[in-house]
Amino acid sequence: MNAASEKEQLEALGNWWKENGSSIVIGLLLGVSALLGGKAWLSYKETQALHASHIYTQMMSELNRNEAQKVRTSANELISNYTGSAYAPLAAMVLAKVAVDEGELDAAQAQLQWALDHAGLPEVQHTARLRLIRVLIGRQQYDEATGLLAATGERGVYAYLYTELEGDLAMAQGNQAMAAQAYKQALEAMPPESPAAGLLTTKYENVAAAGLASE
Repeated sequence: MNAASEKEQLEALGNWWKENGSSIVIGLLLGVSALLGGKAWLSYKETQALHASHIYTQMMSELNRNEAQKVRTSANELISNYTGSAYAPLAAMVLAKVAVDEGELDAAQAQLQWALDHAGLPEVQHTARLRLIRVLIGRQQYDEATGLLAATGERGVYAYLYTELEGDLAMAQGNQAMAAQAYKQALEAMPPESPAAGLLTTKYENVAAAGLASE
């Protein structure tokens, strides 16, 4: 390669760098920023999760001490500031429990609906739905309870709990025969070690005895 050709290539490279060098530097800077930003975002998410976990633990301690107002404060903080976390639906269910204890079923219904709408885990969804159905039965909103039961898809290990609720709904509507059938099916499907077996057995025996007495 002669000196002229080398000089021309250097000039071409210099011109190319003038035209494109700044964009390359910017690209590299953006890449580094994205990498550091990703790490910062992960760190932020981890910090948020730790904060939410701390607030949830605090809320449960307050619940055990029956400090309703403090429970509300902690739960509302989780719902407002950590909406996307797994703790927010749990906090809504805690608020629903407090509302039920105070006889405010309308507030409990609203909180359970929110929990159901925002729950990401199937276990939380089922728990919120089951409690919501119970509240709907308690408020005599039988059509809504029936619709929610009918709309439930895969019930899995929660199937016997939904069947028990079908019995509760039938009983509330005065259909003892349907209630007895549902309670019997729930008992047959319930795990034998379930702590709720005694109560469900009592429900079934009471409605079955009432049915026999009416014959």
